[in-house]
Amino acid sequence: MSAVLDYHRATDVAAHGTDEDEERRVGNRPSLFKDYGGAERVPLETSVAGPLLGSGAGVIRSQPGRDYGGGTIHWRAYSSAGALYPVEAYVVAPDGLFSFDALTPALARLSEDDSRGRLAEAAAEPELADAAAVVALTGIHGRTGWKYLERGYRHVWWDAGTMLANLLALAAADGVDPRLYVGFVDDEVNDLLGLDGQHEYALALVALAGTVPERGLSQRPERPKDAFWDSPLAGTVPPFPLAEAAHEASSFSDADEVREWRMPVTASEPELDRDALVDAIRRRRSVRRYEQVPLPADELRELLSWSEAPIPADARSVVRQMLTVAGVEGLEPGIYDAGLNLVARREEQELRSAAGFAAMEQEHPHDAAVNAFQLGDLDAIVARLGERGYRWAQLEAGIRAGRLQVGAFMRGWGAAASTFFDDEVSKLLETRDAPLLMVAIGPR
Repeated sequence: MSAVLDYHRATDVAAHGTDEDEERRVGNRPSLFKDYGGAERVPLETSVAGPLLGSGAGVIRSQPGRDYGGGTIHWRAYSSAGALYPVEAYVVAPDGLFSFDALTPALARLSEDDSRGRLAEAAAEPELADAAAVVALTGIHGRTGWKYLERGYRHVWWDAGTMLANLLALAAADGVDPRLYVGFVDDEVNDLLGLDGQHEYALALVALAGTVPERGLSQRPERPKDAFWDSPLAGTVPPFPLAEAAHEASSFSDADEVREWRMPVTASEPELDRDALVDAIRRRRSVRRYEQVPLPADELRELLSWSEAPIPADARSVVRQMLTVAGVEGLEPGIYDAGLNLVARREEQELRSAAGFAAMEQEHPHDAAVNAFQLGDLDAIVARLGERGYRWAQLEAGIRAGRLQVGAFMRGWGAAASTFFDDEVSKLLETRDAPLLMVAIGPR
């Protein structure tokens, strides 16, 4: 009996099906941004975490009249299905607890208490008490569930992973030695952050080293116009009982459980050039049209090497990647592993058609030079890591997919993450592993 496996199987999408609520209405969509009103704002530079959030999770462009119902859509620096942004970020710092206000942008003060010690106890990790700052990511299933219903719980973890891909890479480039923790006592972290644990709940913690900046001057920027949607009336967002059961079953109730589950953080995040990284993050978008020219194999290998690199986390990797290759110099069309070793030859047009169909009958995976699939043997993962392992598998898939997207833009290519018909992906790749996420990559 496993609540997470029951959840996953119940939210698989069969061929020709849909993962969307086709009866959704604009009027009951949850707000995509928090309204901090007159809360004290401090500059992002107040904390070592601020510039990372500004570059890796902030608003990078806005387009009036492009959102559901004609409002302004605010594009963020990380990949989010449907631009629903179900992930919030908090900063636990020596001079207080803050929430990242992406629209201002600034840090909105929630308290003046130094809660790092409490957080260290809740995470059973003493180093958090001495961190220059800890970024806590939280999820709001209601935002993405508005469109994707129960399956939206998967999107929460994917979005958190793509945000983490940015934050970890930027932190390494800044030399602040990021450490990712996915094991902690859920109720204690939720309480510290002021969350109810149902509507919004903690997902992951990132400890940052470095020098604690001096506190900056307070500021109260003018609230951006057309920045917020009105929150729906209570009860208009339906419950998601399968996701709620999976989240409850994968929660830790005490520090001993965390210590028993956790592995030591031994890896270091790869260091990339910060300017090139920030430029790629700002240019990244969901590219759905690709030129029909092949990608260079050596550059693809470099990209896959970064995507496959160890993650500085308190859990070992449980995700593997496989690829459909239809347009890469020197490589036959077919199925490949992440080392670009041929697994099975395929006729190019048959391969493109099958990949496009498996990706919910979309054109861009059909036209892409490469489709990278993040996969996991969920039965084995849960047997080894318990219910918490399911969270980590989805989060890891998001991180690796996020690296692929940013890395593609660093090379002048395009990329877009995609959802899929679950069983059709497994058939395409001839594997019993479950697909967790996929990314289409191609020249643009």
